[in-house]
Amino acid sequence: MELSLSMWSVHRTVREKDWTVMNFLSFCTEEEIKHVELLDVFWKDVELELPQVISYIQEHKITVVSYAVANDFVNESAQERSAALTRITEAYPIAKALGTTIIRVFSGDLSGNITYEMALNWIVDGLSEAARQAEPCGILLGLENHGKLAGSGVQIQTIIDRIGSANLRSTFDTGNFLLVDEHPTQALAVLLPVIGHVHLKDFYLEPNGRYKSLSGKAYEGIALGSGDVEIKKIVDRLLEYGYQGAYVLEYEGVGSEAQGIRDSFTYFNSIK
Repeated sequence: MELSLSMWSVHRTVREKDWTVMNFLSFCTEEEIKHVELLDVFWKDVELELPQVISYIQEHKITVVSYAVANDFVNESAQERSAALTRITEAYPIAKALGTTIIRVFSGDLSGNITYEMALNWIVDGLSEAARQAEPCGILLGLENHGKLAGSGVQIQTIIDRIGSANLRSTFDTGNFLLVDEHPTQALAVLLPVIGHVHLKDFYLEPNGRYKSLSGKAYEGIALGSGDVEIKKIVDRLLEYGYQGAYVLEYEGVGSEAQGIRDSFTYFNSIK
C-alpha cells in the first residue's frame, strides 16, 4: 500500500512558478515519490510534452496510477456536452501511453436555470457513452464526488446504478463529502462496493476557510491526519473490504505545499 501524489497538490506552485508536468515530476524525484496522478489541465502542449514525460517516468521508474480529465456535462448546449465527452475519450490513448487505465472524471455542477433532473440526465447520457467507449480500451472511469450533483454518496451511487457499467466506478474523495455536509465514513458505507479509486484529502473547520459547505460551514485544507476526516478509519475499512487500488494524495492546504505533502506522506506511512 503506497501513497501516490496528485499534481493538483501543487496547483498553487504551478500557477506561481509556471510549472510544467516535467517540473512536477522533478519535484517528485527530489522527494522520492514514485507514484503520481497527472491531470489534463496542466499540459501546455500535450503532443510536445507527452513523449518527454513518458521518457522521464520510464527512466526514473515513476508509476502514473491515474489521469484526470476536467469534463462538464451540465450544459444546455448539446455541442458543449459532446465536447465534454470528447475530452474524456481523447484522454484514453494518453492515459494508456502514460501506463495507466484509470481516468478520474467529473459530472459538472448546477448553474442558471438548469434543474437537477435535466442535469442528471445529461450526466448519465455522457458518462454512459464514455463508459461504453472505455470498455474496449480497458479503461476504468472514476467519478469523483464533487459539487451539488455528484457530491454525496447517494448521488454517486445513483449515477453509477443508472449507467450500470463495470467501467464506471467511484473516485472516493475523502474530503469533498464534508462540503455537502456528509461525513466521509457515512459515504463510505454507501459506496464501498463501487469504489475503484481513492483520493485522500483532509479538511478542518475554519471560520475563514476557503471551502464552503452547502450549509455554510467553512473548511480549510490540511495535511492528512490533522483534520476532521478520519483517514485511518477509512483506510482500515477499505483494506478490510479488500480494496486494492491506488491511494492518491490531493493536498489543498495553505502555506507550503511541499511541506503539506511531506507531512501527509509521513502520516500515511505511519498508518500502513
